[in-house]
Amino acid sequence: MHVLIIGDLTPEMDSISTSVREICSEAQILEISRMELIGTVNINPDLIIVCQNWPDEFGPHILDDLVSRFPLSRFVCCYGVWCESDGRTRATWPFSIRVPARSAASRIQRELEIIEVDAQVFPLTAGRDEIFLWESSILPLRLDGQGNAPRISVISGDRQYRSMLEDQLRNWGCEIVTASHQNTADVIVYDLDPWDTVLDQLIARIEPAPLIGMMGLAHPEIITAAKLWGVRKVVTKLAPEAELFHAIRCIGGIKENLPEEC
Repeated sequence: MHVLIIGDLTPEMDSISTSVREICSEAQILEISRMELIGTVNINPDLIIVCQNWPDEFGPHILDDLVSRFPLSRFVCCYGVWCESDGRTRATWPFSIRVPARSAASRIQRELEIIEVDAQVFPLTAGRDEIFLWESSILPLRLDGQGNAPRISVISGDRQYRSMLEDQLRNWGCEIVTASHQNTADVIVYDLDPWDTVLDQLIARIEPAPLIGMMGLAHPEIITAAKLWGVRKVVTKLAPEAELFHAIRCIGGIKENLPEEC
């Protein structure tokens, strides 16, 4: 398998390169910093990931040029916070391939499944509703391989949100650990909203279990600050559920019980 990453890997885009190397661990990965260097690519990539840091970074016909050059490739455009409104004001990248950089890991995982195991696929012309249904489709996600149930603690000031997450984790085969026993958990899922309040809790925290943070608007500077205070991975609350699943599996050190995708 070959993966081509195009674009400037700014701090906001660092997670893209990391996710590709974790998820596509056996792939040959090629990176080019500018689209002008596309002529140096002498492979036929199975997956092409474009990192878009600002609107109009690429010309209006760039996708047509890429599809003409690599007609069999899958495409994903990972866009930064400055490009949030591009879906309304520009049409360079269709909805079917646009994904926020902060939520790219689960999309890359599903693209790998399409390439390797002939999973459900959608056309470039797919609309918002089709993409939403595809990303929200029920997946056979289990975290209790070989009967080993990971112990997960959910910390949130929002009782309903905490209950929803705990129900989801139970469906994946996890054992829920109460907040009072979180020091015995394999992974702690921590609600980072509101950030100003939670930051003080993170600073005072002494529990050794790795943290996965859940956040509504996960801006790059907040993600960086969260990682400085011990959060291993930030997952947005509106991301497909598979993103939290893969974060727990990889960070919790339980991937040996599941398909080798990390």
